[in-house]
Amino acid sequence: MPTLTWSDDLNLGVAAMDATHTEFVDLLAQAEASSDADLLQHWATLVAHTQVHFDNEDRYMVATHFAASNCHSTHHHMVLKVMRDGLRMGQAGDLAAIRQMTR
Repeated sequence: MPTLTWSDDLNLGVAAMDATHTEFVDLLAQAEASSDADLLQHWATLVAHTQVHFDNEDRYMVATHFAASNCHSTHHHMVLKVMRDGLRMGQAGDLAAIRQMTR
């Protein structure tokens, strides 16, 4: 069973964001359950999805004037950096960081 599962408690009430978040949870579960042979492919897919996810969310926050000094976008950059660092480590043969991040 995946560490993170989707529930209605995670709904924001914004259909497009909820759909993207549901997809993120599904992709994370696929990475978590994948074999070592498939882990990098699943993780790379999750990183790419997360980039698009965060770009769309950042645009939405700007368009809706979410906050002028919003720190949430900064969190997006930090999360993506860590995810990409994990991908580089995995490509170098160290899957442990990715395994830890999936949980």
